Amino acid sequence: MKLVCIPAFNEEKVIGTIVKKCLSYVDSVIVCDDGSSDKTAKVAKENGAEIVVHEKNKGYGAALITLFDQARKTDADVMITLDADGQHDPNDIPLFLNKMQGKKIDVLIGSRFLNNKKNEPAYRRVGIKVITSTLNLGHGLKITDSQSGFRAYSKKALNEINITEKGMSASTEILHKASNKKLNIAEVPITVSYEGDTSTHSAGSHGISVLVNTLKFISVKHPLAYYGIPGAVILIAGIITGYYFLENYLTTKELFLGSLFGSLVLVVVGMILCSTAVILFAMSTLMKEQK
Repeated sequence: MKLVCIPAFNEEKVIGTIVKKCLSYVDSVIVCDDGSSDKTAKVAKENGAEIVVHEKNKGYGAALITLFDQARKTDADVMITLDADGQHDPNDIPLFLNKMQGKKIDVLIGSRFLNNKKNEPAYRRVGIKVITSTLNLGHGLKITDSQSGFRAYSKKALNEINITEKGMSASTEILHKASNKKLNIAEVPITVSYEGDTSTHSAGSHGISVLVNTLKFISVKHPLAYYGIPGAVILIAGIITGYYFLENYLTTKELFLGSLFGSLVLVVVGMILCSTAVILFAMSTLMKEQK
């Protein structure tokens, strides 16, 4: 069974058209109405979609959690997700289905950066590049668009990826967990339309939030590198500062409280980071052994 799942929030103007176009290529469409105050659910249902409603707006990731659950219940062979605001073209769905067919791809990302058309706003392009590069560096990936919501998932991916992030960071979390599970990740070129895009007012906060969560995912995967090494450097700096404080006091009998305080702070922070690295590394190793 081929399924399209759409997270939607206040998209009554375009959701009907999107649902109808999607039904031209797949067996079923499920729309998660994430607490809309308009007629999104009604319009989507009238145009042939199955509806799941959140009484309150919970966030993009929460909608994906619900949609993943619904896809597992329908035993879908392929689930495609796309945005409800009209930025993604449902006519690109065959590109995903063709590439998924007969190939061992578990997560297929629609990348706006593979079509050589730079039609996205500069601020968005830079932000996505920074987040994607950070994710690639931490996981050894070679993707170009980690924030694309236009994706296809295999049955294996649906069964093995458990989303917990309820906000926009879910896109990154999915790739983080797909990488940890050794799932095959690939990309296909798509064109994204930014006509009527009204999200610029929150782009900065969303970008920072996603980047912070990306770093969180990576640091948990590589605790010794992200906590242990900085912690060791800070701890050594604290010990050296303390040594010079003690040497100066024994020589001059003068107390430089600033140096003493700085040394104590550095030692405490260094010890906390090193302890965190050891704990996370132990937990990660234990989880791998249990698998």
